[in-house]
Amino acid sequence: MLFVSVALFVIVLTLPAIPGFFEIARPRDDGRLFIPERYVRDARWFGRTFREKLYSFVEAARRAGPSQGEMHMRMQEDVRWAPDLRIPPAERQRGIGVGNTVTVGHGAGIRDVYGLERLVVERDVVARTLTSDGTMAVAESVRILRWIDADGELTVGDGTDLGVSAAGGARVVLGRRVRFERVWGSPIASGAGEHVAFPRRSPGRSETIVDSSSTRDGGPIIVNRPARVSAGTHISGHLKVHGALHIEPGVHVEGNVIARGDITLAEGATIAGHVFAEGDVLLGPGTRVARAGVAKTVYGTGKVLVASDVEVFGWVIAESGGRTT
Repeated sequence: MLFVSVALFVIVLTLPAIPGFFEIARPRDDGRLFIPERYVRDARWFGRTFREKLYSFVEAARRAGPSQGEMHMRMQEDVRWAPDLRIPPAERQRGIGVGNTVTVGHGAGIRDVYGLERLVVERDVVARTLTSDGTMAVAESVRILRWIDADGELTVGDGTDLGVSAAGGARVVLGRRVRFERVWGSPIASGAGEHVAFPRRSPGRSETIVDSSSTRDGGPIIVNRPARVSAGTHISGHLKVHGALHIEPGVHVEGNVIARGDITLAEGATIAGHVFAEGDVLLGPGTRVARAGVAKTVYGTGKVLVASDVEVFGWVIAESGGRTT
């Protein structure tokens, strides 16, 4: 009986390995795994999809003049068109408003508006979505419930909540105390207000100091504990840290910066690659990430805090919410 039990146990252990033995003897799955490395997430998917759904209505309305109708989006929506559409202050409006130029008066509560040339949103407005084929100016203390998208320059006033996603085909300028989750721009820029640097603290005992002596071979730098990059250091490769990372003023990194903790970029730091943190990201005054024509991502699993005079070409994503100072 013992022999039978041992034999069955050996058979159970061996069965899963049999396909592997056949593959070793006669390889059939040894080809290169194809990975679509050119895949890029469409940062402006919300706006593009919205425009496509409204295209036929807009074309017909522009020929016929002011009009009103219905369209099936996620549900039946009233749609109205006027070349110069003005939504009065404090008005509560359902449906979708479309015009060459659109102005939303202060304190209005609206669902969706679409400006073909220009969209102006005054203070204290609550909106579901905002779309513009030209420029968009959003005043202070506006609340977006879903997303906004502009082909041209997008300016955002102080204290505004940008909802789930904000995207611009050109420069996106954020005022003070702006809240966001995902922002895309070329670049995203915070206002050039007072430079208030993040508090500097003394190096911790557990931190590894990275300086010019650490970068002599030009390869990637991997630190298996929290780290601090000394002021003015130039890193020609990638930097990965298994812990929190503090980058002092004037540091330049030509590759990606990755940390299994918080990342703090002090004043004037520049990063040519991506910035990924398994924690919070703090972008100090005057910092730069990526450059024109080379989109990168600043990503934090926690919060992202953006100081004054910051520029990021590409994404800023804060899983737990972000804001400007």
